[in-house]
Amino acid sequence: MKRILTTLAAAAICLSLSPREGQACDAACQAARKAANPLADTKALMTDNTIAFRTGTNDEDSYNFQLQPVYSVPLNNANLVLRGIIPIQGVQPGAVLPPGINNPSPVNDLTWGIGDTTVQAFYAPTPGESGIAIGYGMQVSLPTHSDPALAGAGWGAGPAFVVFGQTGDLSWGGVLGHMWGENDFSVTIIQPILTYGLGQGWYFGYNNVMSYNWKAANSREAWTIPIGLTVGKTSILNEEKGTAMDVSVGYYALDRKPSGGPDSQIKLGLSFFF
Repeated sequence: MKRILTTLAAAAICLSLSPREGQACDAACQAARKAANPLADTKALMTDNTIAFRTGTNDEDSYNFQLQPVYSVPLNNANLVLRGIIPIQGVQPGAVLPPGINNPSPVNDLTWGIGDTTVQAFYAPTPGESGIAIGYGMQVSLPTHSDPALAGAGWGAGPAFVVFGQTGDLSWGGVLGHMWGENDFSVTIIQPILTYGLGQGWYFGYNNVMSYNWKAANSREAWTIPIGLTVGKTSILNEEKGTAMDVSVGYYALDRKPSGGPDSQIKLGLSFFF
């Protein structure tokens, strides 16, 4: 797994150090870079949709569709970035869907509903000469689940940090956070940011979340590590108003997962920036 990640990172860095001659970063390219930046000064409605294959006791597919509104508030030499994560889930019996659902679902059939909502707030000072943006703040979990089978942290809270930078056509960084919640919920998430721009809004890279459940029986059950690739395109809808749309698709195999977790995933994204 480490070799795969190292190879992907090295390939992207090599590409970023070899600029594509004659291809300036146009409006679509700039919009794609902004879409990759979790600390961007923007207003957006993002979605992160996952089809999880072969989950639970019957090896059936589960689903996690997320609405993620983003609102950036300009401050003096900084931005306050507010983000919500509202999951709409379909969970199979015995399924585990980290980082939100870490215990096997007790239901007897596919259960649809709303999971627990997460609200994040990042304080992001204006980047200095290095151009590297750093954000730090809190995340809070709200018990909005419509069924006990869809419960995550319930009432919960924890810290969250973001770092983001760009080198040529390469956008890089990551999100690191932890959530403590009800029923001994204690989960750390690591979300790498690695995106290489191909011009005209096209890009590829890694877009997924790794997690570690501190209350798992052992380290094998604790880790969730998806390995794969996402391809996408950001398109300008109205250049004068600054509106754009981002569409992406990715495939990931689970290098490490708990019992009841998926063997693989398809990730679909559709986001609008205003």
